[in-house]
Amino acid sequence: MEQSPELLAAHQARREAVDPLLAVSRPLPDPTSRDTELICAGGVALMRNMPVDPDSWGYTFFAAHESKLVPKVDGPEAFATLLDLWAVQRGFRPGPDSIATITWPSRDTEMSLALIERGFTQQSIFAVRLAGQSIAARSDPGLVIRRAWAADTEAATRLWMEQLAWETQFGYVSIRPSTPARLAEEVAEAVGGVKKRAWIAERDGRAVGLVVVQPPEYATWATGQIRVGPAAYLNCGAVAAGERGAGVGSALVRHVHAELDAAGLGALLLHYTAANPLSGPFWSRCGYRPLLTAWTRGTVG
Repeated sequence: MEQSPELLAAHQARREAVDPLLAVSRPLPDPTSRDTELICAGGVALMRNMPVDPDSWGYTFFAAHESKLVPKVDGPEAFATLLDLWAVQRGFRPGPDSIATITWPSRDTEMSLALIERGFTQQSIFAVRLAGQSIAARSDPGLVIRRAWAADTEAATRLWMEQLAWETQFGYVSIRPSTPARLAEEVAEAVGGVKKRAWIAERDGRAVGLVVVQPPEYATWATGQIRVGPAAYLNCGAVAAGERGAGVGSALVRHVHAELDAAGLGALLLHYTAANPLSGPFWSRCGYRPLLTAWTRGTVG
């Protein structure tokens, strides 16, 4: 598709000005049969209808129908125009289990008003923590933190499912018929310690906290968004409902950070739900800050 060097340069210059940690933006690919090309003065975009497999792990986090806009713009005027062009396309139909979504640098706040005026809200935050940042955590001699192994499968599954169920109230996670089976596979990878690694926090022999991390070699889908490496992705951070606010999460995350920093990782990435009143403050205290924000209309489930 037609993308002038001047437009791509202006788009990249804007990204670098608002957040130099973001990776270099690549040109849009040629449209496929699922794509619609949108063009205006100072901007170009692909409207992409994203397929979803009902049997996949991703179906827990994605709507049955998703229209995604991927734009390149030189400024706010072109950005707003592309949003309006998108809204009149047949594939744009936000509602129950149907989402329209656009992901944009979190620090480019000049674009926020155009999204808010058109009914978009912040869905999820893609955040980063650079190595070496410390976390304040209270002393808790009754808490044991260790790596999770196969014997922890039941406990890890319970904690992760409890976290997913909590997130459903914000409209961007849905417990699908396929979720239990797919979650079992995710836990099996985590306690196996190859494609994912997991840590458990225990009190009196009972698991009360869980962190799961995807190592750099398996997290390229996420780590390609930043210029710092090697980087890993935090898939799950969960604390049992009765233990939230007691310092379990901070102690567990501080322990995981220390191990990963010592192993030479440069950064750790994660997503959290913007509407969750616990997530943003907690991850901020743990040293994470927003990189990219997914703005959406519609709900998952």
